Amino acid sequence: MKFKNLSRITAGCLLLLAAQVQAHSQHDDYYPFYGGFALGFSGSDEDCDYYGYNCDGDDTSFKFYGGKRFHENLAFEISFQDLGKLSDDQGSVTTTAESSGLNFSLHGIIPVSELGYFYGKAGFMAWDTDYTRVGTTTTTSDDDGTDFTYGAGFAFAFAEKYEFRLEFERLHELDDNFTPGGSYITVFSFGGTIKFE
Repeated sequence: MKFKNLSRITAGCLLLLAAQVQAHSQHDDYYPFYGGFALGFSGSDEDCDYYGYNCDGDDTSFKFYGGKRFHENLAFEISFQDLGKLSDDQGSVTTTAESSGLNFSLHGIIPVSELGYFYGKAGFMAWDTDYTRVGTTTTTSDDDGTDFTYGAGFAFAFAEKYEFRLEFERLHELDDNFTPGGSYITVFSFGGTIKFE
């Protein structure tokens, strides 16, 4: 993927997490690192103009994520997301878009009880999209960028070190080759999390 300065961003985020571990390791409110996997459905309802594309459609998506909760009400998370292939068939012409990328987000957390918590998230995604139009000829193109993302969800906690997530995400202005200013991709997912002591 052609992400400018992505290595610097990642290194900075990892240093931030390490600093938080150092700061909290001697306190009772220390929260461990966590990681997980989520499977879901992605979709876009935008009409697309690039090469006459129409990117209506949906597909299966997945992500791997890891993070650090460094306060009762705040966490930081990094995830790799594959948003699947959005496609549209119009007679003899098939158009597709495949998107993936790294998402960096801050989570605001509202504990409900020992059963779990609600959370909202906001951040940015460094994304890459490959486009294909197959008709009498095949046309391909690609695009990449960094854009705003947000979402919300609920995490069910059980057995002290496990969580089950239900989550909604909105990925803003992806697929710049489709529409001026980009199009939205919406993801609904179900995930499992494990905390590392």
